Amino acid sequence: MFRFVFGLALLFFLVGCGGKGVYIFAERGSQARYDLDRPWVIIGKKGAGSRKLEAQLCKQKELLKILQDAKLEPFEEEALWEAACGKEASATRFLQFYYGLEREKRKRLRESFHRHGYSLNDYGC
Repeated sequence: MFRFVFGLALLFFLVGCGGKGVYIFAERGSQARYDLDRPWVIIGKKGAGSRKLEAQLCKQKELLKILQDAKLEPFEEEALWEAACGKEASATRFLQFYYGLEREKRKRLRESFHRHGYSLNDYGC
């Protein structure tokens, strides 16, 4: 009985805390806490997080600069950009493309976000 209850609890935890999106946190000192309504966004999920930060990344094309700085292949940059900021942006699509990158490319992308003042993570909880 204990194993069944433990297994069920573990299943609920994994489903509830599985990767739901790639989160970006603004790390620009105290400005991030006070200048933005919320200093984070879920990439590709419109309206999830700071609208100002979402506008910076997509409308002002800061995300495109970050992708280029990561030195990805052009088709990878385009796929990630479209999944994050395109007409049919989707957190799920962004996750698929992000995890489809080679480990080293994901590392370069995280480092590029950091150089531009952001922290990127993919924790679901």
